[in-house]
Amino acid sequence: MATLIESETADYSAPAVDLDSKCYQRLNTVDRHYAETLKSFWKANATSEAVATRLANRSATQSVLTSIPLALADIFSVGLCLVVALVAANFVLGQVDRQRLDVSSSLILSFLVLPIAHLAGLYPGMGLGSIVEFKQLVRALFATFCVFAGIAWFVLPVARTSLLGVVGLGFALCLPTAMVIRSIARSIACRFRWWGAPVLIVADFPRALDIAKRMRHETAQGLRPVGLLLNPDQYWSFEKVGAEEGIDCYDIRRTSDVAERLGVTWVVVSPCANRETTPALDSALATIPNRILLSSNQLDMGIWDELFCLGSHTGLRLGGAHSSSFKLAAKRLIDVALTLSALIAGMPIFLLVCALVKLTSRGSVFYSQKRVGRGGKEFKAWKFRSMVQDADKVLEKYLADHPDAQQEWNETHKLAKDPRVTTIGKILRATSFDELPQLWNVLVGEMSLVGPRPIIDSPTYDADYIRQYPAEFEAYKTVRPGLTGLWQVRCRNNGVYEMRIYWDMYYIRNWCIWLDLYLIMRTLKTVLFREGAS
Repeated sequence: MATLIESETADYSAPAVDLDSKCYQRLNTVDRHYAETLKSFWKANATSEAVATRLANRSATQSVLTSIPLALADIFSVGLCLVVALVAANFVLGQVDRQRLDVSSSLILSFLVLPIAHLAGLYPGMGLGSIVEFKQLVRALFATFCVFAGIAWFVLPVARTSLLGVVGLGFALCLPTAMVIRSIARSIACRFRWWGAPVLIVADFPRALDIAKRMRHETAQGLRPVGLLLNPDQYWSFEKVGAEEGIDCYDIRRTSDVAERLGVTWVVVSPCANRETTPALDSALATIPNRILLSSNQLDMGIWDELFCLGSHTGLRLGGAHSSSFKLAAKRLIDVALTLSALIAGMPIFLLVCALVKLTSRGSVFYSQKRVGRGGKEFKAWKFRSMVQDADKVLEKYLADHPDAQQEWNETHKLAKDPRVTTIGKILRATSFDELPQLWNVLVGEMSLVGPRPIIDSPTYDADYIRQYPAEFEAYKTVRPGLTGLWQVRCRNNGVYEMRIYWDMYYIRNWCIWLDLYLIMRTLKTVLFREGAS
């Protein structure tokens, strides 16, 4: 028995290697970075090869299990929309060669979305941001329905026109449907421990705790924080504090044991992790299959940055500070097209709101206010009037009489119970219909459909933005303010005023046509379900 144990142990041990030998010195003269990396990984592999293999296998299993609910959601979405489109075409245009393309055929064809979505990176989808997921989902669905169109064109030459109409209608229905069903699938699956993957976090304790709390609010992304890896000094200082906050802390020197015991296959590393006091940091983490290095002040990574290879080196392509004229022209084209469509389709709602505002309170139907636009130029932003006359005086008196309301106003520049708002105004604000006249501002080029909310240069409104955050205000002036944006869909009337500035800068840093399209669709959900409405 003793001999058997010794032989098994020998299988997992590595021969002693002098990491400062001449072979490494020669490699060091070629590329010092890769010499150090090789030494680091050799240390990890030599001591924890068996653990690393088991964790890699577990990571593969987690990927499959996490993909299953999302794959089923995609198949259901595509199949459902194809059937609905087929039924609608049969009802409107008559029979569409039922002998060739029926409901069962549509359901079978829906399985084509799986390989296409996999190539688009939608499975397993762990750590995939909602904006990036939207972009890849649009691409995958478009490619899938193009395949459907090709099949219909060659297989059913008699009913080509009607079947292409079915495919086009199916794609139009499938985009919002797939987004909703995927969201539902994530929200249900994240309640089960077999879905997603446990994550360890490496950072200074305050930063690590903050990251863990944020990740707990985004469990639908599939990554669950289960512990913090701290250097020995911080471990002994903050172990009890972490327990009080509901998160376990571990000595980073025990990474392999902790990862194997908890089944951890992902680790998040913050740049603030102290590598001088923890020289074995990289080798300690090498046994974990998936590592995420967070952005820092020196490396500002955006959501659209890409990985590139330059010879033997690998690096990130970081986006530029300003978009090309072609992209800006495309943004303007989308603004005009969608605005004209909304104005034409929403004309009955416009007329109804005008009548309600006029009949329920004194004053004009529309209200304008000077806002700061692109390049610092002022313009009049239009709204349906939702307040009483002399609203500024009413607000001033109310804040003087209610100190709690004054504090709320100072933090958010909004009031949950605003005395200035009329009865019909409350409905307009809850539905965001009061801002519909700003479609005119979009049409004439003073605003965009998506962007930072327009700033009011007033001591009682946005003075903090302009005076206390001059660098952010300069960035704000480089774009057109928007009818909706990240602040509206993330916070709206909730959250401190600084969150508005944070999301404005995030939008400017990460702007892309895909981000605009995502926010337009996300705004519809926000308005429909009154998320954050007061």
